Amino acid sequence: MKVRVIGSGSAFSTLNNTSSILIADDQQHHQWLVDCGPTVPRALWAQGLGVNEIDAIYFTHIHPDHCSGLAALLNQWKSFKRSKPLDIFCQADQRGVLEQLVALAIWPATTVRFDIQWHEVKDAFSWKHWELQTAETVHEVNNRSLRVAVDDQVLFYSGDGRPTEATRQLMAGADLAFQECASFQALAPDASHGDFPDCVKLLGSTQVKALGVYHCFDEYIPEIEAAARDVPGLFLSCDGVSFDLADLVGISQ
Repeated sequence: MKVRVIGSGSAFSTLNNTSSILIADDQQHHQWLVDCGPTVPRALWAQGLGVNEIDAIYFTHIHPDHCSGLAALLNQWKSFKRSKPLDIFCQADQRGVLEQLVALAIWPATTVRFDIQWHEVKDAFSWKHWELQTAETVHEVNNRSLRVAVDDQVLFYSGDGRPTEATRQLMAGADLAFQECASFQALAPDASHGDFPDCVKLLGSTQVKALGVYHCFDEYIPEIEAAARDVPGLFLSCDGVSFDLADLVGISQ
């Protein structure tokens, strides 16, 4: 499995793209985009990604910094004649907002030139030969963290919010994990975001091989980056970095 960080920034970051990753399997070359905030489409276009290369989009939740780029991305796919069907995975009660973004993408037309298949996110489900699990974090809008198991490799992506016991279990033993970490200082247990001290604890308790922190508020990035250097297995995620989970070697900007 290969993972590219499209964006690592918080909602209003002036330093990084809004948080998103691209996941590709090794055997079938299927690709998933996880979240699509406002700066994600341009980041994908800058990489020369073809309109038929992404098979599915998974939305952790529908805050604007995680979903509002959908309209621009689909508009580009429509304009450049995408033909491949698209799978969209989301929580059932959040689908209506995403459908409005689809409608905006194609307006004034009322039909999309390629098929969109909507799928409700469940605790556990399959797609192709991928096995997926999800669990809620503590966040002001329901957010579902994602665990992907494919090609005997495991990836965890938290989306937004503080970890819960359920998301800790999803993260356990992952080859690579990403945890939202808004603050360098510890936050209240019922806060809507993760923090650096908690991420350090997660690294030890979940036994992941590598844990990347992301979605950091800009003002805390220097402190988080410096502190992470002193914690083996912990790193500050950044836009454009790539990982091969087969060996976690070959990280490149």
